[in-house]
Amino acid sequence: MPTQLEYGEVTALDHKTCRLRVRLDDRDGVESYWLNVPQRNTQGTQRRPLMPELGEQVAVLLDADGVGVVYLGGIYSTAEPPPVVDEDTDYVRFSDGTVSTYDRAAGVMMLDCVGALLVKCGRNITVESGDAVVVKAPSATLDIAQVILNGNLQLSGDLSVDGNVDIKGTVMDVGGNSNHHDH
Repeated sequence: MPTQLEYGEVTALDHKTCRLRVRLDDRDGVESYWLNVPQRNTQGTQRRPLMPELGEQVAVLLDADGVGVVYLGGIYSTAEPPPVVDEDTDYVRFSDGTVSTYDRAAGVMMLDCVGALLVKCGRNITVESGDAVVVKAPSATLDIAQVILNGNLQLSGDLSVDGNVDIKGTVMDVGGNSNHHDH
């Protein structure tokens, strides 16, 4: 039975069964039967179903009577062009405005999250960088039982300590006063 490539707009989604319906432009706007949405993984490795959004333009493959249908995927058009066309850039923009980008040529990954970001790990986390690490925030809290700093600490600003300070070595201020003098 011959098949035909057609285009339409997603009119209904069933996330539980990974199916959708499409209004078929070339068939006077007739709505398709429920179509299965192919997924990347469905066995050992599983993911949240990758589903198009309502109103998204998609391509389908139909048999002559329009009953046997295969959903092929969403398509860009001149009215809705791709957001990024650089072949070295992987780009995901979520509907809330959060953007994840990886520029393979520059070797730069960026996550611009409009909401909160939580990184949770059942074991250790290691951050390694070949250059300086900069953290910018109005404030930061370290809720940690013990911090070990291997290296020098430079502080610009005031230091407030609520507890004891144990120091091995000499404490000198800019004026040359040490912790070993009498008043």
